[in-house]
Amino acid sequence: MADKRKRIYYTKAQITEGLVTNGGEWMFTDNTEYIGQYHTYTTGEVFSEASYVKDKSRILIPYINIDLINEQNEIGIDTTKNFEYDNIKNLDVSKSIIPNPSRQPISNNDIKSEYIIRYFAYKVNDGQLLELDKDTYNKVGSEDGLDKILWRKFQLRWKVSGPDNDIIKSDGSISEYGIIDTNKRTIALKSEEYPTLMDYIVDYKDYSI
Repeated sequence: MADKRKRIYYTKAQITEGLVTNGGEWMFTDNTEYIGQYHTYTTGEVFSEASYVKDKSRILIPYINIDLINEQNEIGIDTTKNFEYDNIKNLDVSKSIIPNPSRQPISNNDIKSEYIIRYFAYKVNDGQLLELDKDTYNKVGSEDGLDKILWRKFQLRWKVSGPDNDIIKSDGSISEYGIIDTNKRTIALKSEEYPTLMDYIVDYKDYSI
């Protein structure tokens, strides 16, 4: 039986069609792993089929290896610190509303300090990134914000003022940190934890004043 979408009508800009999974990403709400084409919505909904097919498309939720969890429980392994399967199983994906990307405005204090804080949310199952303003960032995990099971939030300390590149003294030390070089180092370090960040941010002078 097909599942209903949250809305009756969506614009083309609100739908990403023709995605493909080879497994290990999505499953139906009855815990059956899904392999094949699927599509997503800016509301956070994920459905089977390349585009929505009435009476055929079914809602998808993030994949959990149920057999592995059962095997671990049978041999006495404590799985309480593993990914919260019960929460995922009962997750209403339609409630995980994805906000439009938003940017935190620069304050006078930011200008004085030469740095700003940038706020992000990282989707754990596919690496999707969103830049958020502070208010939206703080709502992650709340009823009207991104779901904390699917999204992990993090911050970047981002240089916005100074020379473009590091100024090097004769002894090889840095006398003044540059915008581009500093932000490149920040991205390289943070990308170890959030791999898609390197592709998401390509302008190292973004926000510079």
